[in-house]
Amino acid sequence: MKTRSISYVGIITLTSCLSFSVIAETTSQVYVQASEGSFNNAAINQLYTKINQQRPNYVFSGTPLQTFTAAETHSAFAFTALENSTIKGNLVQATLKAIQEYKVTEVKAAIRTPIEMCLLRSKTDVSAKQVLIQIASHPAALKQIDKWKSQYNALEELSIPKGTAEAARMVATGELPSGTGAIGACMLEDLYPQLVVTEKSIQDNKDNRTLFALMKLTIRDLPISEKRANKELREVILKSEKLEN
Repeated sequence: MKTRSISYVGIITLTSCLSFSVIAETTSQVYVQASEGSFNNAAINQLYTKINQQRPNYVFSGTPLQTFTAAETHSAFAFTALENSTIKGNLVQATLKAIQEYKVTEVKAAIRTPIEMCLLRSKTDVSAKQVLIQIASHPAALKQIDKWKSQYNALEELSIPKGTAEAARMVATGELPSGTGAIGACMLEDLYPQLVVTEKSIQDNKDNRTLFALMKLTIRDLPISEKRANKELREVILKSEKLEN
């Protein structure tokens, strides 16, 4: 199996199964980890749908650290992933690093969602009955679909560190060769009309779940140690879990 690489972002898709807390005040914009069409995008959509509130303006901000920085600078909420059931120790490491520089002062709402990996292909390829030759996605996503990949012989993999949404965009715009499919959230089909979901729920772990939280933050005078950040992140997770009930 061949693996090549291009660039970064990413984390996480989903189906329902969520809990929440009502967001007391109206927020005009929220800074969201990752990019439009990502699993994070799907998660925050589900959060606002569930609490039946008007969605604010989403500002997609890349990594958790970039998201925290932007949210704190603009006195706004940040929405990031905290833990994932498939990660060793469950903590999202990029968020842990962000906690070293920023302190969470308030957890306003939380949502835990199953992550559903989908195969998206160009409608042109599907109409032409083009054989699937290559799949493109974030490196982490490509590692979570081994059972599904085993049905194919010599299926090539293209690593897109910028994320699952970027992989879908490249397939949609024809930047990748015919026969390439993207692995990502099903909602990418809505973002890119040139694409169609041809297979759903192809992840190895059917109980792959991610906890997200909507938070307020403040910048620290000095970064804290990873050990202390680990403790603080787990405290944030406990607060988030209470909001799920």
